[in-house]
Amino acid sequence: MDNATLQGFLNKGLIDVGGDDTKLQKISQTAKDLAATLRKNPSKALNYSLVAFDPDAPEDDPVVQEALEALQKRWATYRNTFAATPIAVIRAILLDALVDAAEEDDRVGVCFVASARNALPLLPVDNERDIWIGVVEYVERRVDARAEEEWATPETISTPPMSYEIPALARPEVTIGKASKAELQTSMLAATAPSYHHPQQGAVATSGNQYYAHNNPQQWAYEFGTKSGAAIAAAINDALGEIKISQPNLADPFNKLAQVVGTYVNNTLKSVSAATAGLQRRTNLLWWREALYSPSAGKSYRELPHSVAAALMALDLFKTVPLFSPASVSAFLGETVLHLNGATNCGKRLVQDLVVEAQRHNELASLRAAATELAPLPIGRGPLLGLIGHTTHIGALSAEDFQRLTGVPADAELDPIAWAGWLFRELQASKAATDASPAKRRSAKKG
Repeated sequence: MDNATLQGFLNKGLIDVGGDDTKLQKISQTAKDLAATLRKNPSKALNYSLVAFDPDAPEDDPVVQEALEALQKRWATYRNTFAATPIAVIRAILLDALVDAAEEDDRVGVCFVASARNALPLLPVDNERDIWIGVVEYVERRVDARAEEEWATPETISTPPMSYEIPALARPEVTIGKASKAELQTSMLAATAPSYHHPQQGAVATSGNQYYAHNNPQQWAYEFGTKSGAAIAAAINDALGEIKISQPNLADPFNKLAQVVGTYVNNTLKSVSAATAGLQRRTNLLWWREALYSPSAGKSYRELPHSVAAALMALDLFKTVPLFSPASVSAFLGETVLHLNGATNCGKRLVQDLVVEAQRHNELASLRAAATELAPLPIGRGPLLGLIGHTTHIGALSAEDFQRLTGVPADAELDPIAWAGWLFRELQASKAATDASPAKRRSAKKG
């Protein structure tokens, strides 16, 4: 956004560089340095966001100290300009870094937007609200663009034609049979007469036709026709029997064709599955909402206290949908909570009490397991999941420590609908901080 964030803080009088553009440039360079850090290590995005949102962020928070060190590298004498730790400057730097990094890494955008939607309504940022509205909406539009693409169901599904190069086959080889000339001649002579004259051998008996044509023409004709036909047929059969035709080997071409067809069908099915994944996901969610059954707890949500059911709904939905999900998914979760009898009349509870319940309730063991995996042990500012997953940490019991570690005011309250939305967004943000998904959005595919 080209320093628009920093300029917004300047215009609101939240940071003061005395009209010195050089100082503003140093702050801007620091923001770019931290943006580069986020691109290398997106897991920092969640902690950066939670400090950037809070005007009362503690000075000793690790993120604040990291930002101060980065600022000092660009502006060694910054302490001479500010009488105290410039928290507003640090927040502006972090915010600008987050927006910059989110331009290139959608995971950073998920962390930022999810944390903003949770924390900002509870924090004293009224004088900054104009800045936040524009920034959050800007990043959210970019994240939603990817989410909508991944959830979309195209009107048509196109697949490329199957490509198969027909191999050149060898020509069949034919071995021609031959009849024995000598044998046929001998047989024909035998069919002609009882003897014949050979130039060298003289008179030769044939043991064949006993008649001569001039003596007994009728008998001779019968004998000749019978014996000559048999001789000719035998010669033909012998010749045909010796003909051999070698067929080309079709095993390899057919095996290759089978492989090509199998691969093509498999890829086509994958294309159809990917194209209809959004529709299948929506169908599954509708079934889940109507059933009101928790796969994590193995029972109906109606059997649980509203706040516990809401927390489990957030977890179950988180396990069902991909990292990049439209903002409407949170609204869908809220409508699902409303399906519980009396959900609209159970009132609000302190956020701190809800965290303690999540640490202790038997039915929320699966939430604690997920939180332990996704959120590290709380040291500085972090998500509520850090306390839920690490139940031995005393931060949830002390109001002062709770606010220091989470940024959530000790008197902040949420109803079951808001509590479910909060946990779902934190789960998504915590996953985004460590997820291996591609940083950039894919280009939209045409159906």
